[in-house]
Amino acid sequence: MKIILTIATIALGAAAWGQDRPGDAGRGAQLFEREHCVACHSIHGVGGKVGPDLGRRGPGDYTPAVLAGAMWNHAPVMWKAMAARGLSIPQLDAGDVADLFAYFYSLRYFAPPGDAARGKDVFISSGCARCHASQGGVGPPVSSWKATTDPVLWAQQMWNHVTGMTEQAEKAGVRWPRLTVQQMVDLTVYVQNLPSARLTAPTLRVENPAAGEKLFASKNCARCHTLGGTAAPGKIDLLPRTARFRSLVEFAGAMWNHGPQMRRRAAQAGVALPVFQDEEMSDLLAYLFESRIFAEQGSVRRGAAVYKKLRCAACHEGGQPGIPPLSQFRGKFSPFFMTSAVWRHGPQMQAELEGRGMAWPVFTGAEMSDLIAYLNR
Repeated sequence: MKIILTIATIALGAAAWGQDRPGDAGRGAQLFEREHCVACHSIHGVGGKVGPDLGRRGPGDYTPAVLAGAMWNHAPVMWKAMAARGLSIPQLDAGDVADLFAYFYSLRYFAPPGDAARGKDVFISSGCARCHASQGGVGPPVSSWKATTDPVLWAQQMWNHVTGMTEQAEKAGVRWPRLTVQQMVDLTVYVQNLPSARLTAPTLRVENPAAGEKLFASKNCARCHTLGGTAAPGKIDLLPRTARFRSLVEFAGAMWNHGPQMRRRAAQAGVALPVFQDEEMSDLLAYLFESRIFAEQGSVRRGAAVYKKLRCAACHEGGQPGIPPLSQFRGKFSPFFMTSAVWRHGPQMQAELEGRGMAWPVFTGAEMSDLIAYLNR
């Protein structure tokens, strides 16, 4: 039996791109419906079939610059499709775009779907059954496990028991189980399908990266880790290590897999291994996830080449009536700002370009990052 795990949501930090408010996936989901995006696009098979299914695109498609570039590249096609359906073009501001992007990120939190049969194999082969059998185990029986409908809260529950579990594993001579993302998800689905499982309905949460940043300090994570920059002696920079992760489950899995090593390092540093309550794990992971997403940095030098190649100066440096010089927005450019611009002013831009015999500009994600860096120089 297969169960597709429920997605959670993320709030994208306002400070990262100078927004007035952070993007919120809950608002983004509502906007996706309200502005009729669902008429052309589906989410995991639910919705229109004209455009691609946005819930099934690859993880590399979900950085802000890549999303902004994709919006620019396909805007004329989308406008034509909307006109054919009698739909008006949404006038999205930067905050609206931040909400939409947050919603798109939330779709990548819990991939892939889990399988109960594989989860049972994981439960046995990883040694979980030795301590968590239905009866007589030293740990709580698997039938009593909670929070299995949410992998992140489940990982929090597991993490909070790292100290006790490592002690028991050492006594029993059992190796610490290292789990892949798929194995973690499969294991939760196995537990969910037990006859005695006590499941609760998943709740919609908005993880808080700002709160997660405070937790990173208050839980003593910063004693052993940094996020970007030059790591101090004896500290590990998490940013390059997490660059390969594509979802929050992978972050949670890494924390679980490194539990024993982190316990030892915490003891050496003279600090207690952190314990998480309520939705603190979700907040912390949202902060780490956001830090990785917003770590992309464009090149001013390459951005100048993009600016020249796309002939942006032809319209924006000639003092054309009704066309503002880009210099007046310096410091405000971001993937959110650029995407808002294409929705609010794109049709006029397209008409202007066609009148000049110029092609509509298209970007790769890297080119969008570079152009933004150049425009903000």
